[in-house]
Amino acid sequence: MAAMTTVAPTGGTRVRIDEPLDRRAAPDIRQVLLTAVVTGDGPIVLDLTGSSVLDSTGFALLVSAHVRAAHRGRPLRITGADERTRRLLHRAGLRRLIADAPGRPLPMLTSATA
Repeated sequence: MAAMTTVAPTGGTRVRIDEPLDRRAAPDIRQVLLTAVVTGDGPIVLDLTGSSVLDSTGFALLVSAHVRAAHRGRPLRITGADERTRRLLHRAGLRRLIADAPGRPLPMLTSATA
């Protein structure tokens, strides 16, 4: 399952994914990510705490979301990625997407309900 939350005051978006990123889940997750990219503004934080990349389709979803967000001028950052996902991003030259990498502060997003 994927859930999307708009946060204020930045207008950013937080997307939390609680299922494996794989071929089976790809269509639903792709739609949530596309909606997040096109309906808001500000940074997008993709929370993978409850998920992991299981196959190339799942990894392609992350890359595609990053490219789409970049084309709309929205930075996409990933938080809560497991070690395997971190390694994949690093090997693909996308380490900069990992928001909670050592030495990199988390994006400042404040919940609209806070």
